[in-house]
Amino acid sequence: MLLPENLQNFSEPTLILIGNFGKTNIHLTDEIEINSIATIEAPNPTYEGGDSSVVVGDGRHSKTETGADDGENRKKYTKELTKTITDLVDDHGIKDIQLIMPAELIRRIEEELSNDISELITRKLDKDLTKTDFVEALERLHETMEPIKE
Repeated sequence: MLLPENLQNFSEPTLILIGNFGKTNIHLTDEIEINSIATIEAPNPTYEGGDSSVVVGDGRHSKTETGADDGENRKKYTKELTKTITDLVDDHGIKDIQLIMPAELIRRIEEELSNDISELITRKLDKDLTKTDFVEALERLHETMEPIKE
């Protein structure tokens, strides 16, 4: 897809990840074009003891996830995301990574990535914009402060 003129400012191969703890869309851009190259979905939640519906009064309610399972699923998801990022950096010569996702997921990704790949992250936007129009999400990312250089 051709980027709108106001967003044609990518001089090097760049990965843009827009995600949350359920799903992350990964895009590759270089100069004026951007392509969706992968979607990573979180593992299905696991429940202890099979049927763990909560019964309140005289009716059944939804299943509840245990905190431990939630944490394990987030770890697995983060590991899968960072493996994919690492592979894409190697395969496509990525020089820049930009993230649009909740702060906790950004933190987990940065902790899991090797230092040389983590240093490629130049912009972060602490928002869940997975349901937002793609161009609007990019505009919001580029309205943030200047790129991060640590």
